[in-house]
Amino acid sequence: MIGDYFEFLKRVAKKSPEVVNFRLIREFIGMNSGFIRFALVLRDGCELHVFEYIDSSLHKIDYSYHWLNKEKKLITRWDNAPHHNEIETFPHHIHDGEDIKPSTEPSFAEILKKIGENYKR
Repeated sequence: MIGDYFEFLKRVAKKSPEVVNFRLIREFIGMNSGFIRFALVLRDGCELHVFEYIDSSLHKIDYSYHWLNKEKKLITRWDNAPHHNEIETFPHHIHDGEDIKPSTEPSFAEILKKIGENYKR
C-alpha cells in the first residue's frame, strides 16, 4: 500500500508538464510507515523538493513541499513542522517568502497545480 502510493507520487511527478527532471533522493517502505524524498527541476529552472512521511493508512505524519527559484531562494514552502502554533491551522502552514500563512494539508498534486497556475500568469 505504501509502495503503491509512492509509485503514484513518482508517476504524477514524471508526467507533469511542469517537470523536466525527477531525482529520487531517498525512499523507505516499512510495514507501518514509510517516507519518500525527491527533487524536481521545473521547466523554468526552479526546483520543488518533496518529502512525505506516512503511516500504513497513508496518513501524512510529516510533509514538506519546498519550492525554490533558480537562485535556490525560497518561493514557497508548505509543511506541518510544529513551530508556528500561533497559526489557526497549526501545524499546517505556508512559508510565503518571509510571511507565515495558514494552510490546510495539501496533496502533492495540489502543489503541482498551484505551481502550474503560476506559469499561466
